[in-house]
Amino acid sequence: MRILLPVLNTIVDSCFAWFTPAWRRNGHETAAALRRYINHFRPGIKDDKLEELLSMQNKMRDALAHWRKEDVQNTTLAINTVCEPMPGFKRNGIVEMVESFFVIMVVFLGIRTYYAQPFRIPTGSMQPSLNGIIVHPVEEIPSAPTRWWHTLTLGSSYIDEVSDTNKRIVGMHQQQKWLLFTETVLSFDDRSTLTIPAAQGTIMQYLREQGKMIETPFGLQFLPYRAGETIMKARVDAGDMVIVNRMAYHFRRPERGETFVFDTRGINTSGKTTLSIEDQSSGTHYIKRLCGLPGDKVGIAAPHLLINGSPAQESTISTVAAGKAPFNPGGYQALDAHMYPNAYLTTGRSVILRSAQDSPNLREYIALGDNTDNSLDSRYWGPVRQFNIIGPAAFTLWPFTPHWGNIH
Repeated sequence: MRILLPVLNTIVDSCFAWFTPAWRRNGHETAAALRRYINHFRPGIKDDKLEELLSMQNKMRDALAHWRKEDVQNTTLAINTVCEPMPGFKRNGIVEMVESFFVIMVVFLGIRTYYAQPFRIPTGSMQPSLNGIIVHPVEEIPSAPTRWWHTLTLGSSYIDEVSDTNKRIVGMHQQQKWLLFTETVLSFDDRSTLTIPAAQGTIMQYLREQGKMIETPFGLQFLPYRAGETIMKARVDAGDMVIVNRMAYHFRRPERGETFVFDTRGINTSGKTTLSIEDQSSGTHYIKRLCGLPGDKVGIAAPHLLINGSPAQESTISTVAAGKAPFNPGGYQALDAHMYPNAYLTTGRSVILRSAQDSPNLREYIALGDNTDNSLDSRYWGPVRQFNIIGPAAFTLWPFTPHWGNIH
């Protein structure tokens, strides 16, 4: 019982800290301060003083373990009376705050590196299964209460930008903010910039629909804005924030039909798309549906994904192939070899994925987006290799839409 009592008390104090009485919280804080002081200054503390401090420490532990309120309060007062004049006992609040911050950061980075990683979906390639960052043109910016509600439920923000001078877009680049958010910076010929919380491909699609970006034989051309003309008036819905299980594939192999995240090392995604496909080439991580495993013979006979000559049977893949709303009606579509001569999966072609036993890191997988009409995936740039895979997408953390919860 002597061993179990402190353990049970620790569990109660940790799990019900908000409901712990003030005298008990003060006792724990004083005991922790005394423990730190003894551990840090023990070599310089005189033997008689050290014996006194250790005696008070044991008395406090016993009083806390047996919930003796009066003894805890008296011991707290005695410790503070004896120790507060000692240099180093009363710690600077700023120092404690900084130390706590670094401890939290170490724990966060450790979890992110080895166990679970948050990932923000930048584009709409997995819709309607998962939401990417979407730009919706609007006629009017709604009232403040409506905007707050949209922020809570959709993670959305509103942009209403008007050109202050005659100017033209001369460049754009995508970047990460705080490791979780994707944003695109537009640069203008008057040296001004505009930062939009959306992926570059999504912004290009918006500009194209607004008639401000056209494709010419010489490349993209941005049309100028007049002073007072609207540059962007839209609602930007944040992409789903998902948690990626980085440990799962250490204990099991990837499974066909699940949603997974991988990095883009060694994957050449540039130069193989047209403007009708959302540009993800600036990203470092993709999220797709795992549609082919090592050793599979994979092909596409619209609307079906063929595995070893037969339609794939996994429910998540069959749902996309069925083409029922809100999924694309065409299901899976192979690419036209004449239009995309460098594409990997074209009409009438099948590929066999490598299953190298001697080089497990080179095993190959097929990654396809559920939004097959607007997804830059393995059809264009080929297979994902084992060393690229990070883990399955496990849980949608935010925003609180119908997608919230476990990911299938």
